[in-house]
Amino acid sequence: MTRQWNTVGDVMTHPVIAAGRDTTYREILKMLQEWKVSAVPVLAGDGRVVGVVSEADLLLAGERDPGTHRR
Repeated sequence: MTRQWNTVGDVMTHPVIAAGRDTTYREILKMLQEWKVSAVPVLAGDGRVVGVVSEADLLLAGERDPGTHRR
């Protein structure tokens, strides 16, 4: 039987993880790996979503500044 997806809520990750504006590159990489997700929302201090950081964003940042993703 094929499952029908009706809403975003049907496919999104629960619980939701998020990063703050001051979260480091390394911390976001760790979050993506641990939670097996490809992106995280970025929250302002009041809890508003102000952006999203994805694996692709981190890869592009690493290409611009190769020292960014050293372990």
